[in-house]
Amino acid sequence: MSISPDDDDMEVKQRYNDRESDFPTMVAAIVLVLMMAVGAFFNILTLRQRAEQDTKKNLAKLALVISEETSRSFQSVDLTLRAILERIAEKNYATPAQLRNAMADQTVYDSLSEKASGLPQISNIAIFDADGVLVNNSLLWPAPLISIDDREQFRYLSEVDDTNSIIGEPVLSRIDGSWKLFLARRINGPDRRFLGLIEASIKLKSLEDFYQSIDLGEGSTIALIRRDGALLARYPRTDTMIGRRLTDPEPGKMERDLKEGAVVSRLALDGEHRYVAYRPVKDFPLTVSTTLTQDVVLASWRGDATIEAFGALGAVAGVLLLLSVLTRQIGKGRRSALLLARQNARFARSRQMLLDAQRIGKLGHWMTNAAGDSAVWSPQLFEIAGLAPRPGVSLDQFLALIHPEDLQVFLHELELSRSGDTKLIHELRWVRPDGAIRWIRMEADRRRDANGDPVGVFGIVQDITERKRAEAAAEASRHLLVDAIESMSQGFVLYDKHDRFVLANSHFKEMFPELADRMKPGMRYEDVLCAVHQSDLVDAPKAGASFDEWLARTTAWHRAANRPIERRYDNGRWIRLVDHRTSDGGIAGLRTDITDFKTIEAALEQKVADLELARNNLESQKQELVAKSADLELAKETAEAASRAKSDFLAIMSHEIRTPMSGMVGMIDLLRETPLTAEQKGYAEIAKESVNSLLGVTNDILDFSKLEAGELKAEAIDFDIEHTIGGAISLMKAKAQAKQLDIRTVLTPGLPKWLVGDPSRIRQILLNLINNAIKFTEQGAISVKASYHSLDDDKIELRIEIVDTGIGIPMEVQQRLFNPFVQADTSISRKYGGTGLGLAICKQLALMMGGEIGVRSGPEPGSTFWFTVHCGICAAATIANKQVDPVLAGDLFLEILVAEDSPIIASLISTLLGKRSYTADVVGNGHLAVAAVQAKRYDLVLMDVQMPEMDGISATRAIRALPGTERNIPIIALTANAFVGQRESYLAAGMDDCVTKPIQPNDLFAAISRCGRKGLRVIADQAPLVPESAEPATESISR
Repeated sequence: MSISPDDDDMEVKQRYNDRESDFPTMVAAIVLVLMMAVGAFFNILTLRQRAEQDTKKNLAKLALVISEETSRSFQSVDLTLRAILERIAEKNYATPAQLRNAMADQTVYDSLSEKASGLPQISNIAIFDADGVLVNNSLLWPAPLISIDDREQFRYLSEVDDTNSIIGEPVLSRIDGSWKLFLARRINGPDRRFLGLIEASIKLKSLEDFYQSIDLGEGSTIALIRRDGALLARYPRTDTMIGRRLTDPEPGKMERDLKEGAVVSRLALDGEHRYVAYRPVKDFPLTVSTTLTQDVVLASWRGDATIEAFGALGAVAGVLLLLSVLTRQIGKGRRSALLLARQNARFARSRQMLLDAQRIGKLGHWMTNAAGDSAVWSPQLFEIAGLAPRPGVSLDQFLALIHPEDLQVFLHELELSRSGDTKLIHELRWVRPDGAIRWIRMEADRRRDANGDPVGVFGIVQDITERKRAEAAAEASRHLLVDAIESMSQGFVLYDKHDRFVLANSHFKEMFPELADRMKPGMRYEDVLCAVHQSDLVDAPKAGASFDEWLARTTAWHRAANRPIERRYDNGRWIRLVDHRTSDGGIAGLRTDITDFKTIEAALEQKVADLELARNNLESQKQELVAKSADLELAKETAEAASRAKSDFLAIMSHEIRTPMSGMVGMIDLLRETPLTAEQKGYAEIAKESVNSLLGVTNDILDFSKLEAGELKAEAIDFDIEHTIGGAISLMKAKAQAKQLDIRTVLTPGLPKWLVGDPSRIRQILLNLINNAIKFTEQGAISVKASYHSLDDDKIELRIEIVDTGIGIPMEVQQRLFNPFVQADTSISRKYGGTGLGLAICKQLALMMGGEIGVRSGPEPGSTFWFTVHCGICAAATIANKQVDPVLAGDLFLEILVAEDSPIIASLISTLLGKRSYTADVVGNGHLAVAAVQAKRYDLVLMDVQMPEMDGISATRAIRALPGTERNIPIIALTANAFVGQRESYLAAGMDDCVTKPIQPNDLFAAISRCGRKGLRVIADQAPLVPESAEPATESISR
């Protein structure tokens, strides 16, 4: 495309030069001179106006292109910030601390870095807490300690609940020292509480580099200005001006220019007159300005004006001297040629500026001849199409670029335009030779001559690929938004900023089916209210002033969008209505069906009333209880005093009974070991049985008292269940053989050999039940069966059954058999004896070990008593290391001190020790014991706990306080107090072991074996120290 020069002046000059130089010629020459002067003057003015108009148009186009590019750049950053905000909002952080703790994580840093790397125009994405302190960023990890509480965007967002993006003043970055522009958004909690902000640091250099790439030349500037006049970026760069607010001598002029997009001449900050074009940046409070100094714009014009003036003067001089100086014609021709060349250069520059503007705006043009078979394209159009420049492009070549799917539609539109002689406007796709697809917008119209006849077609083509991509992204976002709205469990309705209905989701339509049929997009909110009124959904006035007042009141509530209301509709449904303002000024409404909630609320209110009544009743009862509390407290103190007295009495009785019994048991055992006649031996056996019976009664009473007081606790030690059962049977074997009864043992296969529990209490239950079975069975056999089933956590439930063939037990007796002091029949008590406590104690022991006890029997002979206990399974490593506790076989060199105030007990112990070849010295109180261990070296001390002058505990503490080696002598306590906790108190006083009275030889020698220093150790499976026929330590239990 070319621009033809204006040849009018040359033609006029040529026409007058060809005339004769006579008087008329002179007159004509004078007239011509005057006309040339006037023409030159107006031509100079026209040249200035054209230069100004071209400059304004070019600056305005450039400002448009730059503003769109700037908008796209900022939108990409803002979309990233909004995406991050949505992810944060999904977490529902309620407090700044929750946000700070969640965001101060390296995974958040990695995510921010990934998002920042996709945006070359930014240097950092940062998250700040409610105090303005940096929590995380995309630049450094861990985040440095930086605060922005002094910056404009933080102060504004921390005080104002603004959901829009905010652009702060440019500042020098505290991280890398470069100028940054900050785009920030507020982070809110679910209750709109300010939790912090997220901001992106936009590098001003990226904007300045872009401005530099489209440099307009000397005297030009490109700047980015905030709407309040603050200068954000500028090329050429001037650091002293960044952040300053531009001022204008005429108030409101800049705002008017921004609104109109006008180009004006004004005084800028640098004091020069400039041509300025403003263009607002879409969706952001920013403005792009492009300027060119008046001197630069008019420099070319001044040169042309000077040439024009001198040309005119030359022309005048030439006319005057035409007749006399022919050679001056040649000079005038040269000057005219020079003027023409400069004029052409000026037009060429203007053409190049137009082409540059088209390139920046991705806009090309084309023009056809009258036949329309070929077109001339601009260079930018070839660039858009991806073709190499050529002189002309045929219609077939043009159609070959069109996407096959768009071709028929374009031909149809083209035919309509031709037939209707109308302007063609169409959007379609081009397929470039490299395969890339570009969206274009084409506008074309006929060119006509002065007579109105068509002489061709002129058209423009703009590359709108980026716009189409943005529209596709926006459409996808819209679909996501619609899907999200549809997935809401609440009714949703949206109105635009003009309060016109836009859309509603299906839940809204289900809530208001009659209203939904009447609502159409574009309907004003007042019309929607009228539709509500016509649908009889609410109880509102039918007409007149009352209806107008209702309409105005409801509309005012809707537009205020700050207060939820609850409304009951005529169909009986309760709906909660909440309206919120959107960022573009529209209104989003939520409609929640709260009918069920209201029903529950009414029920709760009734419940509250009932509870209040109940509370009043309870308050009155409380007063009564308070009055009784004093009586109960007095009764409690009385009961506690009685319990203490009972415990003291039992302790005294335990000592007073067991101490003489110890002498009786020991002396009878010693008597039985001496040579006796048959009659004497019978008497000794009777005495032994009587003492054992008395001891059994005493033990039962003490055990029952301890169980009743909760003082008896189960042990958890490793034991051999086969040995425990076998030992109990061995103790009862002599009694069974005396009645010619056979005792059998049946163990379930797989029963673990080693368990964890209380073997002594299991043995006590076994002895009682086996003793009962022997007592009530006259003939037949007794079976002891052991089985189990597994529990959780390496535990089992052990079940042992004692089956006999003795008398049966009626069902009515079974129901009370395990109660204290209960027997099947009083006659049985006389025949078999017993206290009636045995089964009650067995029941308490079984319960204490996590099990239970029961009986299966009937009127016919035979009964089965069973009990269960919970036991642990002993670890394999522990089983492998098991060994039987050693006992002392004999040590001829043990020297033992016996501290005992009872001569009988002292004599008994001395005799027992003598039978083992031990040496025993006896003292009668604690003082003598302390003196004895200092006077002689003993291997062990047997210390009675209760003695006159100084008791055993005090004596033990005195011995332990001695300075010599005698302080380490082993001490075994001898006590008749069998209550729980006594053994622990003795060990705490410094004693090493404890033996209870009546003294059993096995127990005594086992304790000596554990504590003696010279005794020889032997394995526990050697013969017992007393015969197997010895009676059990507890009395048999009657039924």
